[in-house]
Amino acid sequence: MPSKMSLFNKELLLQIGRSMGWVSLIYFFTLFFIIPIKILMILHSKEDIKYYQTKTSLFEYEFQIQMGLMIVIPVLLAVLLFRFLHVKQANDLIHSLPIKRDKIYHHYALAGIFLLVAPILLNSIILLFMHSFYDIETLFTVIDIIYWAGTTLTISLLLYTASVFIAMMTGISAVQIVLTYIFVLFPTGFILLLFTNLNILLYGFPSSYFLRKQLENLSPITFAAELEGRITSWKILIVYVILAVVLYGLALFFYKKRKLETASEAISVAKLRSIFKYGASFCFMLFGGAYFHMISYENIGWTVFGYGVGAVFGYFAAEMVLQKTWRVFTKFKGLAIFLGFIAFLVIGSQALGFYEKKVPEQSEIKRVLVGDNPSFYYDSQDGFTDNLNIPKPLKDPQNIAAVRTLHEQIIADKEILKESKNDIGTTIFFIYELKNGKKVVREYHVMMELYKDLYKPIYESEEFKRNSKEIFLVDETKVKNIVIAASGSVRKEVTLSDPKDVQKAISLIKEDVLAESFEDSVYFQFGGSTMELQLGLENSLIFELKPTYVKFYEWLKEKNLFDQVKVTAKDISKVVVAKGEFSPMDSEEVKRKVEQNGDSLTITDKEQIEHALETAGGNYRDQYSYAAVFYYNNGDDDEVLYFDEAHVPDFVRSHFK
Repeated sequence: MPSKMSLFNKELLLQIGRSMGWVSLIYFFTLFFIIPIKILMILHSKEDIKYYQTKTSLFEYEFQIQMGLMIVIPVLLAVLLFRFLHVKQANDLIHSLPIKRDKIYHHYALAGIFLLVAPILLNSIILLFMHSFYDIETLFTVIDIIYWAGTTLTISLLLYTASVFIAMMTGISAVQIVLTYIFVLFPTGFILLLFTNLNILLYGFPSSYFLRKQLENLSPITFAAELEGRITSWKILIVYVILAVVLYGLALFFYKKRKLETASEAISVAKLRSIFKYGASFCFMLFGGAYFHMISYENIGWTVFGYGVGAVFGYFAAEMVLQKTWRVFTKFKGLAIFLGFIAFLVIGSQALGFYEKKVPEQSEIKRVLVGDNPSFYYDSQDGFTDNLNIPKPLKDPQNIAAVRTLHEQIIADKEILKESKNDIGTTIFFIYELKNGKKVVREYHVMMELYKDLYKPIYESEEFKRNSKEIFLVDETKVKNIVIAASGSVRKEVTLSDPKDVQKAISLIKEDVLAESFEDSVYFQFGGSTMELQLGLENSLIFELKPTYVKFYEWLKEKNLFDQVKVTAKDISKVVVAKGEFSPMDSEEVKRKVEQNGDSLTITDKEQIEHALETAGGNYRDQYSYAAVFYYNNGDDDEVLYFDEAHVPDFVRSHFK
């Protein structure tokens, strides 16, 4: 009779189970205590139930422990399972068995998957039973269980297969652990380093723009770190599953090609050793340059020093790992070639003047966005950002021309802006959408006061305000209530719920915003009142009501609501004003200077206090000639505001002549 070959070797599976089952048991019981048992404890506490009813997913139950298990257990399991590849005696023993290599691989790899999956599935089944027997729909649903199990399984399997793949690349278990985490973090880390350094080398390179493009999704570890309170896309999980399958297949391929004598070698595949050595040198070089650029306050000399130190450190560190000795400092040839190649790249990047000077022609531009935050360009994908924060692009030819003029001037001021990069300023982004479908994106750190005259026509255009101000982007029909509250240390608040009042308030605010000057928009960023448009459950829009919104405040006076929503002279006991040079960065220090100033002005007249309240403002970027401390009637609270020369009351100016 022909002999029958079993698909599975029972003895081998039993040996794997006996030696590795403890990892699976620990994983099961830890999950069991931090989720099912935790939920049972919550059911016996009314206070806990109220708190956990606000949770959006099962990941919010002891998330730190869950994440730790998710990123440690799969790697640990893969390291323990395939340790026989890294120990010569075990390596020889396993491969002396009358079993083909692919069968050995499948036994170990699939057994590991079973040991990893079982604890998650068992806890999911327990949670399903709990959901059936207890009235806990407010804590979690069946969909929550499926989402938790599916996400945990996907991330765990990807990390597991990544570690199995790395096991084939090395002959040392400790190196396998280190290389596994480097491997899974590499896409995120490398792109972060690369874009940061391109921002150093290329003037205007929009690193912040690119780094906000869901960079955390490129690594399962950074992705897992964002799971608490976040519902992710199933598309990302599908990609992770595909990657896990690919890594499983690649690991099998390299295992079959692996030479037995490479046990105890740091990198078992000879052709990968040069890639490892020069890759480590390049990454450490990028890190060194970025680090010294930051700590030296962007000094170019120290930045170049950082590139050199990083490259040398990375090269010799990689050599030590490969050679398993510290006696590698005589191997200079490869390092010299590498540094020469990098020097060529850096010099070449500086010759890319066409990138730094490029501003699309007016005839090429379809529309353009200009602002101080790269996130304004993206549609919401995580459920936390709504379209109220996403401005619409400018299409008016006059506005496009004004944006181009501003952009060209910033490019012309390259050297001035580089010298002042560490001063208090703002980041400005230009995103051009061209008629051919391409985009041109640039990012600059600027001192905005240098460009007030150029930015003013853009800001004051009706198109810009209608496309960027939240009040114009909100759907009035979705506003349930409006809550108007006074800023400062007094509690004053009014709620408008009548639909007619809501619509009237919004329409008047729109008129005031359209009439607002650029200077007032910059100056009036402290003080005033706030308005909250309540759009439904846990969704609202909050913005400042500036003293220049005269039509809206006049309407509030007609309804006898003005004193209920704004700090007035009745709330203030006195105002002390001093003249000098004041920075709003440290209000306590400013207050001390004002109080100790021998030539200060004390205001107690109610009309003058009211006038001071209407004209005081300030922002964190500018320096001011006048600082004013407003003391409230309760005697314990005060507030520091500022005056510039354009807004200071005449009675204050005349005092300091």
